[in-house]
Amino acid sequence: MADLERIAPDREEVSHRVLENFRYAMNASIAGVFNAVVAFVALLPTSLQAPFIFWMIAVLIGAAMRIILIRKSDAISKNAQGWNMRKSYIEWIAFFNGSVWGVGILLLPAYGGQAGLWLAVLLGSGMMGASVTIYTSLARASICFLSPLALACIIMLWNTPEVPIISASLLLFCYYLLLVKGSLDRETRFIQRIKAQENVRESAATVKLLLNDFEAQTSDWLWQVDEDGNVQGASHRFTEASGLNESLLNQYPIVDLFKDSPERKQLQDHIRDHHGFRNLTLQMTVDGSPHWWTLSAQPMENGGMRGVASDVTAQKRAEARVSYMAHYDGLTDLANRFLFNDTLQHHLNRLHEDEQLAVIYLDLDRFKSVNDSLGHTVGDKLLCVAARRLEKCLLEDDMVARLGGDEFAILLRGQNLQQRTHTVCTDIIEVLREPAQIEGLQVVTSASLGIAYSEGRDTDSTDMMKRADLALYAAKAAGRDRLAEFEEGMDKAAEERLNMEIALRVALAENQFEIFYQPLIDIATGDSVAYEALIRWTHPEHGLIKPDEFIPLAEETGLIVPIGEWVIRNVCDEIANWPEHICVSVNLSPAQMLSPNLISCIIGAIAHADIDPARLELEITENVFLNNSETNLAILHSLRKFGVRIALDDFGTGYSSLNYLRSFPFDKIKIDRSFISDINENDDCKAIVRAVTGLATSLGMETTAEGVEQHAQLETLRSEGCTQAQGYLFAHPERSKEFTNLRPKTVDIPTAKLPHVHKFEPKKLTGNGGGQKDEESIRSTAQ
Repeated sequence: MADLERIAPDREEVSHRVLENFRYAMNASIAGVFNAVVAFVALLPTSLQAPFIFWMIAVLIGAAMRIILIRKSDAISKNAQGWNMRKSYIEWIAFFNGSVWGVGILLLPAYGGQAGLWLAVLLGSGMMGASVTIYTSLARASICFLSPLALACIIMLWNTPEVPIISASLLLFCYYLLLVKGSLDRETRFIQRIKAQENVRESAATVKLLLNDFEAQTSDWLWQVDEDGNVQGASHRFTEASGLNESLLNQYPIVDLFKDSPERKQLQDHIRDHHGFRNLTLQMTVDGSPHWWTLSAQPMENGGMRGVASDVTAQKRAEARVSYMAHYDGLTDLANRFLFNDTLQHHLNRLHEDEQLAVIYLDLDRFKSVNDSLGHTVGDKLLCVAARRLEKCLLEDDMVARLGGDEFAILLRGQNLQQRTHTVCTDIIEVLREPAQIEGLQVVTSASLGIAYSEGRDTDSTDMMKRADLALYAAKAAGRDRLAEFEEGMDKAAEERLNMEIALRVALAENQFEIFYQPLIDIATGDSVAYEALIRWTHPEHGLIKPDEFIPLAEETGLIVPIGEWVIRNVCDEIANWPEHICVSVNLSPAQMLSPNLISCIIGAIAHADIDPARLELEITENVFLNNSETNLAILHSLRKFGVRIALDDFGTGYSSLNYLRSFPFDKIKIDRSFISDINENDDCKAIVRAVTGLATSLGMETTAEGVEQHAQLETLRSEGCTQAQGYLFAHPERSKEFTNLRPKTVDIPTAKLPHVHKFEPKKLTGNGGGQKDEESIRSTAQ
C-alpha cells in the first residue's frame, strides 16, 4: 500500500478515489442488508436467538455508518487533510463491516447447521468477491474488509469436521491473496486512469491557451481585387499588415506585394483565370523584414476576387526555429550530429571520381577538468570560443559541427585533400592552444584530432566517422594536442583495446594482480627504511603484461580507481605484519584524485589494518596540480592531517615544481631518475640534485634518488646530501613472500660502504618496492 500512496499523494487523486467509493457505497450497503435479511429469514426461527439479532443490528449499523458518511461528507473540509480523513473513515467502516460479516459467517453454521454452513460459504465467498468491485478505488479499504472476513471463513472451516480443512483453508487463502492482488491492481488502474484524464485535461487546456495566444497575436482581414488584380477598398488591418499607406495600397497590384516565387505565379494565374483557391502562402517584405501571408479567395460576379488573408509570420518563424533546432546545436550555433552525418552521406553519394572528402574528428583535451573546476558556465563559453575559432580556420564550403559534449567534426571537400587537411589541422591546433579569457579567467586548453579520408562512393558515413574516431583515439594515446590519420590496423588495435579492458575487469574480479616491493635505502646507514609498492598483472594466457600496456587504459576507462583501492587495501594489510618502523609508498594517479571515495578508502584501509597512518606514504606527480588544483590540495591536506605521508614524485620534470613546493608541505621529494643516470657525466644534473637536496633540507623534507644503479652515483648522492636512494643497485622488486636475505648479491662494494637492506623474520614480512622507471612505469596507479 505504501507504493500506492506514492502513486497518488495529491488531494485531487484522493478525492477522486473517495468519490468513486461513494458511488458504490449506497448500493453496497443495501445489498449487504439484503444479504443479511435473506440469511436471517432463511434460518427462522433459529435466527431469532440473541446472537443473530445482535448481528443483524450490527449489519444495519455498518450500513448506516456508510450512508451517514456519504450524507455528512460535505461537512468535512475539502482540503487534502479532509479527503484523507474521509478515506480513513471508509477504511475503518470497511474493517467494521468485514468484522461484522466475519462474525455472521461463524454464526450461520453454528446455529443453522448444514443449511447455515452453505449460507456461510455462499455469503462469505460472494461478499469477498464483491468487495473488490465495491472498493475498486481504495485497495486498503478492500483489504480491511477482506481480512477479518477471510479469517472468519478459515475458522469456520476448521470448526467443520466433514470439510478437508487444510485443502479448503489453502484454497481460501489463495482466493484471499488473489482478491487482495485484484484490489491493488484495480486501484492502480483507477489511479492511472485518473492521471490519464488529468493529462488529457491539461493538454486540452494547453492547446486552448495556445490557440487563444495565437488568436491574440494574429488576426485575419478581408481583401478584394478587381478583374486586373488591383487592390480595392483596403481595410485598416490590411493597410497596417502591408506597411503601406491606404492611398498607395488601393489600386496596387496585389501580386506586386510578394516576392517572386512559384506561389506568386500561382496567385497571378488564379486571378487571371478567375479561379478560387485556398491557403496559398506567399512571402513579402515589411519594414525590411520577411513576412508571410496565407491567402484564400473566391471569384466575384463582377470579375474581381474577394478573400481572407492571414499573417502567418509567427508560425513560419516557429517552423524555421524548430527546423533549425533539429539541425543545429543550440549552444554554439554549429551544425549538429544529425545534420553533419546527413551532409556527409549526401556528399558521399554524389562524390565525383576526382573528388575526395576528409573528416576531422576532434575534442578538447581535459575539457572535463574545466567543467569540474571552473563550472559548466565557463565550460559552455569555452565551447563557444572553440566553435568561433574553428570557423575562422575553414572556408565557406567547409562544414563544422558540434557532435556533443566537447566533440567537434569538420568536413572538407576537394581534390588531393591531404595537404590542405593537414594545414587546417595545424591551424586548429595552434588557435585552440591560445588561452581564452572567460569571466576574468584565463582558460587554457588544446585539441586532439583524428583524420579519415573517403575511399570512393562506396564509403559509408558511419564507417568514415568510425575511422576518424579511431584516429582521434590514436592522437590522444600519443599524448594529446596533436593529430593522427587513420591507418589500417587501428580498428584491430581498438578491438584489442576492448579485449584488454574486458580482461582488466576480469583480472580485478579474479585477483590476478600482485604487489611487488622495492626498498628505499637510508644512504647514511645503509638500512632499508621504506618500500615502494609496485603492481604486476599476470595474465593466465599471456603471462606478465607490462604496466605501461594496461595502466593508461585503466586510467582512461576509470578502472584505475578500483585497482588503486585494491592496492591500498592490500598494502595496508600486508605491512601490518612488518616492523613498525617500515613504511610503504603507494602512487596515486590524477584520475584517483577525482574519486569521491579516495579519502574514505585510505582511512578505511588504515583502520582495518590497525597501522600507524605515517606508515603509508602516497606519491603524487605534478600532474595532480594541473587540474582541480584547489580540490586536490584540500584532499592532500586532509590526508596529511590524518597522518598519511605525502611525497612529490618525479620532481623536476614538470613546469612549476617550485610553485608546488610552496603550495603544499610535502614530506619527501623524489628526484627523477633522469637526473641520477647522468649525475657523474653531466654537471647540470649534479647541480640540479645539489639544489634539490639543499632546498628539501631547508624545507624539512626528505629526498629520495630514484634509479640508482652504480656505486659512483651512490657516492655522489651521499656527498650532495641526498637522504635516501632506490634502485637496482640495492634490490630488484620482489614479492613479499620471496623476501629472504636482501643484501645485494650482485653488487660488490666495500663493506664499510655497503647499503644493507634491513632484515627481519620471514613471518614478519618485509618488502621491496619501487623500481626503475622503465620497468616500473606503473606502480599502484598510473602516473
